[in-house]
Amino acid sequence: MAKYNVTIGDAFAIDAVEVENIDAVEKLAAVAERRAATRRETSIAYSVLGFIALAIACSAILGWHDGSYNELAAVWSTSSIWVGVILGRYFKKE
Repeated sequence: MAKYNVTIGDAFAIDAVEVENIDAVEKLAAVAERRAATRRETSIAYSVLGFIALAIACSAILGWHDGSYNELAAVWSTSSIWVGVILGRYFKKE
C-alpha cells in the first residue's frame, strides 16, 4: 500500500500528516462529493421555488387588476406539484 503525505498548510502547526488508512481518504472524498451534490440540488430547488413564487406574484397582480383570479388558480394548479416534490424532499422523515 502506498502512503500519502498530506500537508495542511502554514496556518496550522502541523506540517504533514502521514495517512496509513486509504479508506479514510476515500471517505473524505465521498463526503466532499456529497456536499457538492447537496449544494447543487439546493441551488436548483431555490431557483425553481423562486420562479414559482414570481409566477404566483405576477398572476396575483394580474388577477387583482382584472378582478378574477383565474390566472392564479391556473398557475397554482400547475406549480403545486413541483412545490410538493421539492418541499417533500426537504421535510421527509428518515
